[in-house]
Amino acid sequence: PADDPNKASTSKKSDDAPLFPPAKPGKRVDYGTNNTLELLERIPSQVVDLKLDDVLTAVKEVDNLCDYPRCKTKTSLMGQDCQHCKKRFCFKHGLPEVHGCGEEIKREERKNFLHPKTAKTIRQEEDVKNAKKRLDAKLKDMQVGRMQKTSTGGGSKKKKGK
Repeated sequence: PADDPNKASTSKKSDDAPLFPPAKPGKRVDYGTNNTLELLERIPSQVVDLKLDDVLTAVKEVDNLCDYPRCKTKTSLMGQDCQHCKKRFCFKHGLPEVHGCGEEIKREERKNFLHPKTAKTIRQEEDVKNAKKRLDAKLKDMQVGRMQKTSTGGGSKKKKGK
């Protein structure tokens, strides 16, 4: 019984404590990483529930930083998205060779050069892609139609023949 009040008081102390160490005057808060997923993995889910505003602020700030390790350059206005790794970098680290995608891109380009796709193959891939889009749209329309029927036609009865 005496332990329960102590646990409650320690949780209140942890509620008052800042989620991240405070920044020094004139500097940004150091979250320890530029990767959003890595940042969120470090924070327990109970803390996220309690301090959602702090977590959202941290994620927004980390998302606006260059994804190169130890680079703190903001990329909100001027940045480059890598087509290969889908990360966002400042102009200094935007080239694939600089941030680490160079070898993979070199292999991919070499494969494309040595084994080019014919125009017929490219057309077939585009046709399949367009057919998938049309199918998805039709399935979505059918699902919406079913949802409307179930909500409006709930009270009607079907007639039996014979």
